Amino acid sequence: MALEGRFEVLVLRYLRNKRASLIMIIYTRGTAKIEHSESKEVFQIYDDELEWEVVGGDERPMGQETIYEAFVDHDDLGDLRWSISEYPAGAENFSDTNAGVHRIISDFDYGLEHEPEFDDEDPIGLRDKLKASPEWASALTKGSLVKLLVEWFHHLYEDPANETTYNSREGGYLYIKGGPYNAEQELRDNFEDVVPEDALMAAVDEIQSEGLFDWAPSSRHQASVDFYEDAIADDYPPGGEASFELLSEIAASEPSIGIGSAEEKATRAVVLDQISALKDALPKPASHGGIGHNHPPEEFELHGDELEETAKSLDAIEVELASDDPSAEVVAKKASLLKKVVGWVAGKIDTTVEEFCKSFGKNLGTAAAYGLPAAILTSPYWGKVAVMLGSLKDWLLIALGM
Repeated sequence: MALEGRFEVLVLRYLRNKRASLIMIIYTRGTAKIEHSESKEVFQIYDDELEWEVVGGDERPMGQETIYEAFVDHDDLGDLRWSISEYPAGAENFSDTNAGVHRIISDFDYGLEHEPEFDDEDPIGLRDKLKASPEWASALTKGSLVKLLVEWFHHLYEDPANETTYNSREGGYLYIKGGPYNAEQELRDNFEDVVPEDALMAAVDEIQSEGLFDWAPSSRHQASVDFYEDAIADDYPPGGEASFELLSEIAASEPSIGIGSAEEKATRAVVLDQISALKDALPKPASHGGIGHNHPPEEFELHGDELEETAKSLDAIEVELASDDPSAEVVAKKASLLKKVVGWVAGKIDTTVEEFCKSFGKNLGTAAAYGLPAAILTSPYWGKVAVMLGSLKDWLLIALGM
């Protein structure tokens, strides 16, 4: 194969592999000045007047050529056209301005470029990024900047219909977590000194395009975080214990913002190991449907309904924690059922579930389990249940961001 042919094949292969990752945008900056051919009057065309669209293109040896065009129907100058050719994919081939018979005194700075990336997964950091990186900020087109502002807003604010309590008698929302918030005011408070006015107002227009003007804080907004922290502090003052039932209610109404963190994953792995060890230690139900062994069960042995409930709850918790997106609500509900099983045996020795669990340490090898009957201490799964319930509580608090 000739050198030129081999080179072309390599280029085509490269372009096919990279096509999906090329994010090209059309930038238009500055102001065009055009002199009328007869009157000699100079008119200015502003960059926000150009709306680019694909108008054609052909298949060529190195792939598809795409032609973009922006058209302005000027009252005095008539048809004005700006064109850009993208060929091969991800490269500007040529650009052209057609002002007809009129003279172009100065043109826009326009063409194709790779869209600058916002390398922060959390939109909350947008203001700091714009402030700290003026070169990056100035490279953004108006459209890209508007997109980032809109994403930032929807990250922190939401339609009150999603979560906000509605007062049917008064016919309005009760913004107990904060608000209502106005898009223009929030954008101005956060970005007025770092973004152009036209981009800020374009973002406001897009946010309000569906007619919603009053917004509630999302679960990521500091007002929501403070609200739930205060609510939990009121229900459970320092030294108090959040019950599995309360954690289930919280999980049902709020996103589990801690899931996915390194701490959450590590704690989840510990619980899964504990579940595996506990399931191995549980007594096995008799295959003939009775209790087995031809004699009544020990007083503190799990059997019957209690054993079945324990096994089912452990299976459900294990399935959730092994998934990519575990449900804190399901885990809390099943943990509550396990706690009731512990209550069954705790009631037999006239103590509380909390005191029973505290008799076993986080590490069973170093815990004394003082004061418990020998029959319980010779059934190792009771200690494993107690320790696992403590680990589950730890996991739920981390998963719920508490």
